[in-house]
Amino acid sequence: MTDHPDRTAADAVLETLLAWDVRRVFICPGSTEAAFLDATLRHPEFEVVLTTHESVTVAMADGYARATGEPAVAYLHTHLGLANGLAHLDAARLAHSPVVVLTGLKPSSIQAHGGFTTLASTGDLARPFVKRAWQSSTADLIPEDLTQALRLATAEPSGPVWLGLSQDLMDAPCTAPVPPPGKHRITARTAPDPDRLRAVADLLAQARTPVIVAGAEAGRHGATADVLALAERIGAAVCHEDRTGFERSVVPTDHPRFAGSYAPGNPAVAGSDLLLFLGCRCFVEFETGRPSPVPPGATVVQTHTDPAELARVHGVDEALVGHESLIARGLLGLLPERPAAPARHAPAAATAPSQPLPASRRGGTTHALEAVGEGRPATVAEVAAALAEVVDSRTTVVEDATTSEVALLGALPQTSPRSFLTSSSGSLGWGMGAALGYQLGAPDRHVVAVLGDGVFQFGPQALWVAARYRIPVTFVVINNGSYAAVAAALRRYGGLAERTGEYPGKDISGVDIAAVARGFGLDATRLHDPAELPAAVKQLSGRPALIEVLTDPDDLGPAR
Repeated sequence: MTDHPDRTAADAVLETLLAWDVRRVFICPGSTEAAFLDATLRHPEFEVVLTTHESVTVAMADGYARATGEPAVAYLHTHLGLANGLAHLDAARLAHSPVVVLTGLKPSSIQAHGGFTTLASTGDLARPFVKRAWQSSTADLIPEDLTQALRLATAEPSGPVWLGLSQDLMDAPCTAPVPPPGKHRITARTAPDPDRLRAVADLLAQARTPVIVAGAEAGRHGATADVLALAERIGAAVCHEDRTGFERSVVPTDHPRFAGSYAPGNPAVAGSDLLLFLGCRCFVEFETGRPSPVPPGATVVQTHTDPAELARVHGVDEALVGHESLIARGLLGLLPERPAAPARHAPAAATAPSQPLPASRRGGTTHALEAVGEGRPATVAEVAAALAEVVDSRTTVVEDATTSEVALLGALPQTSPRSFLTSSSGSLGWGMGAALGYQLGAPDRHVVAVLGDGVFQFGPQALWVAARYRIPVTFVVINNGSYAAVAAALRRYGGLAERTGEYPGKDISGVDIAAVARGFGLDATRLHDPAELPAAVKQLSGRPALIEVLTDPDDLGPAR
């Protein structure tokens, strides 16, 4: 199409995206995106997914990239829109999501004069969150620059990239051809160093009670079968990554070798003489003064695609850089066959529900708790147990509910890396947009977004997108009317708030979340008894819907 007389750089952007098989863009536009939006009318095969807040834009692109493994594009408006999207861009960074953030900038002359919605070096805002950030300098360079952005985003270790596109360049004629994607996409997987691989295999062969910790990168690389085969070969228990770094489930939670989430107090971990952290970030520090995350005397092996993650916080005895599946297969090839040791199934305390289930609710939710009807508020553990009844192998739970996470992980069945996704970024509201993007990228899945009520107030604009495009996500909001994480922090602090039972910054009650959802056009209901949750999920599935479940405002979850 380079000989088209009216071809602009905006046309070239669309041609480049289509050449890479990117057929939709998530966008929260302004005037600087006019040329691009106009060009989409000449490309009916391209879908524009309109959002009403940039945080939703970025989270949707992140969710879509996680679902497909392919690059996703978020298009934002000037430095203001970019600033609004940065929190969720951090979630994409931590997840190694191949998200390309395009930002429309004012014409170069207006930028030079510090005009309306301009900022010197807008890309500097994005730079801490992306692999590279730069601005196209001419219209004819835009196809090449966008190709390079897509190349960098998808090359391992994959991750977000930022590209600035000024309004005057997007309006300008462009004669440059689209570089062929086949010559620029890097699909190679990094193989581990053979000497270091042999050294790790020797350590595993000598270990008596090894534990494999399967991290998010192992899930992203599709290494589940290889991890389990390795665990069987060496007789290891398998844990999911510790809570502060956890991003997705990797191995089935009903597998006999699954031993819960990694934590020093997990019996499998405490009794281990070798810990193999396969694709883990070791470790994500949360507060000072915590004990060592590794039991004394244990040999530590860490692997990761990104060498910057190796021995970043805790020292290691051996380290491997590479694709997690290739690492697991390489170790299998070096380890001799031997009779499998008996499975050591030892669920960690860190994965148990935050409160034990009442006797009338254990083993199911078919009988409503009389106490709930008599005024006793429901607990998060009860909500998690009820939700477990309608979560199957076709369900993807996107979780964004900070103090409810432990109960959810302990109750919900997880059969594959598609079962349970979250973000370790702490960016509240991420789950609302991410669930929508994931559903678009995996239309065969039933996506359930489990949110806290505080999280909901960070991202309700996502409901407009759900209703507008009829994206059949079921939003389940656990509403305790409080920022429980704030109260839990004050409780750990042990000061006046803990002694008096008054927690400043905790109370956010008063919002009828179901009514808000109906205002955006969703079917919605409010529940007091979690026993009603399974029927509500079944009734409302297949269309965008929200279920609000009221819970105990004093249920602060476990100590982190």
